[in-house]
Amino acid sequence: MLLPLVALMYDIFFVSRTDEVIFLDKEQRLEALVKSINNDFSKNLESQGEASEISSTLLQNEFTRVVEPQVQANSGIRFGLYIPQTEKITVLGFLHNYRNLSQAEEAEREKEIFASTKPGLIATEASNEPLFRISGSWNDQVVEYISPVVLNKKVVAVMWVEERLNPFFSQSSYFGKLLRYFTLAVLAIVMIGALIIIRSLTTGVDRLKQGLNNMEKDIHQLLPDMPGELGQVAQAVNRLAVGLTEKERLEDQLRQSEHLIALGRLATGVAHELRNPIAIIKTLVELMKQEYSQVSGIEEFTRAIEEQIDRQDLEIQELLDFGRPTKVSIKECSVNDLITGVLSFSAAMLRRQKITVVLDLDSNLSKILADTEKLKQVFVNIIVNAAEAMPDGGTLEITTREEASLIQIGFSDSGEGIPAADTLKIFDPFYTTKTTGTGLGLSISYQSIQLHGGTIEVDSDLGKGATFNISLPVIPQFYDRSDLLDTKNSGH
Repeated sequence: MLLPLVALMYDIFFVSRTDEVIFLDKEQRLEALVKSINNDFSKNLESQGEASEISSTLLQNEFTRVVEPQVQANSGIRFGLYIPQTEKITVLGFLHNYRNLSQAEEAEREKEIFASTKPGLIATEASNEPLFRISGSWNDQVVEYISPVVLNKKVVAVMWVEERLNPFFSQSSYFGKLLRYFTLAVLAIVMIGALIIIRSLTTGVDRLKQGLNNMEKDIHQLLPDMPGELGQVAQAVNRLAVGLTEKERLEDQLRQSEHLIALGRLATGVAHELRNPIAIIKTLVELMKQEYSQVSGIEEFTRAIEEQIDRQDLEIQELLDFGRPTKVSIKECSVNDLITGVLSFSAAMLRRQKITVVLDLDSNLSKILADTEKLKQVFVNIIVNAAEAMPDGGTLEITTREEASLIQIGFSDSGEGIPAADTLKIFDPFYTTKTTGTGLGLSISYQSIQLHGGTIEVDSDLGKGATFNISLPVIPQFYDRSDLLDTKNSGH
């Protein structure tokens, strides 16, 4: 944008001033020449008599007598006299005196000269004021100085002097105008381009500002993709937001892990303390059965007490499983065989609740290395939860597939489904929507799958059932159970 401005300023302050000086010099020179001739011409006419008595022939003869000496002294300058009464002109001197012209050619040339000069002559006659002007085509220009001849306050003729401009000057002036227009066009294009760029930047800044406002409300709403440097800024801000989100997640995970470690220790301690009085109660029940076996109804009471003791033992065992690391017993096994085995002892419960099991097991699954008891516990927990979600009966579909060295296991029920808010918490310890239970079943299942280097996820639509998807690597990398106090969904 700077170069067009410099060119335009150069044209305005240098080239235009140069042209002005040239024209001023020619105007002054032609004006002096016309005044000198007009003065001599007017004096000679005044000596001839009144203006009304002067004929056109006398005007032409006197003009020729006064101007002829000047023609020789001013080569390249043409002198002319226009008589308004007869609309005749007299021309002396030629701008293009390349050869002698015939009378017909001279008449034709005078006719052309009169046609090109007539507007200036009429204007001077009407205004009674001298006129300086430029006429001709762009490559053949002449400068003219036109002056009225006045006798007794009456215009009797119009005299003019003209000089042809150097063709180089005309062409230079023409190309100067072209350069000026070209410069203006370039400047306009540059300004339009600058406006477009500014508008683009403004729009990008507005989008960036709006994105930052949205990010201020929710850091997970990343900035949109944008071109150019603003796009790089947006990407940097997005990376920063992702880093902050990850940092917050890790900090929250650390806090929850510390909390759950303490909770696990507390649960282990409480479980040990509960087992002692329960063991005593269990012993006393055995003694009561022996000592008071003859008492009517004692067996019914002792059986109820034993059922509650067994129930408490199971819950205490869940607390111990959750709160302490356990050793892993690894062996090669088939996932299909594990699922079939679990269904064999769950079949009676499923039939009782009118649940139809649909199996779609891939017969070409690879065997895996796993703790079979822990996987069985995971499958049992999911099947029991699915059955409880279908109190009026339904369908449980179990599928297995192998993809990219991963065993994919799916449990899909046709139950009531899980609310979206609960899907984020169902793997949390002690979280349950049931009226009974500790809420540790799915949390322990999650830990067991993580122990095998796998993942467990839930996909559910309320009223359309739920699907638990488990992924297990064929060759797992086992982890220390004490590190598995986090869940994928909630960060716990």
